[in-house]
Amino acid sequence: MTRFHQTTLLAVLLATTPGLAGSSDAAPGHEEHAAAPSEDVHEPHAAHGAIDESLPARRWTPDAPLSRGMQRVRAATATLDHGSHAHLDDAQVRNIAAELKSAVDMMFAECKLEPEPDAALHPLLARVLVASNTLSESGFDADALAELQAVVARYPLLFDDPTWSASQSD
Repeated sequence: MTRFHQTTLLAVLLATTPGLAGSSDAAPGHEEHAAAPSEDVHEPHAAHGAIDESLPARRWTPDAPLSRGMQRVRAATATLDHGSHAHLDDAQVRNIAAELKSAVDMMFAECKLEPEPDAALHPLLARVLVASNTLSESGFDADALAELQAVVARYPLLFDDPTWSASQSD
């Protein structure tokens, strides 16, 4: 996945998700990529912004970068949960936000999935980016934490990741 896809997905998510439209600048620094042609070969995904609650008939197998990236998202989310108890200062929350963005950037750069699981993954990653941006700009935010927890809960419903169940429980 390219930065073009990242920016496009985030823009579609923001435009189609109630309550997020006010965050139209959620991907600062990526505007220059919006006009660039896609370097990716798979078809555009018009429905990236729509959160599809359906489940696949059979969970997909993640590739190694996806598995590693989602482990990072889960660990950052668990750490952020401590913020709900006022155990994190603003600098720690910004570091968690940076880790979340870094994990998503790595997945966009390295994941190689078939079109169907790729399309299912994009809304999850867009939600992580929106939460990361909120945390970066506003400090701890309970709604951002809830979004991240929802992503962490949804991932194993879509992907059969052996490392997910073998690592810490939620």
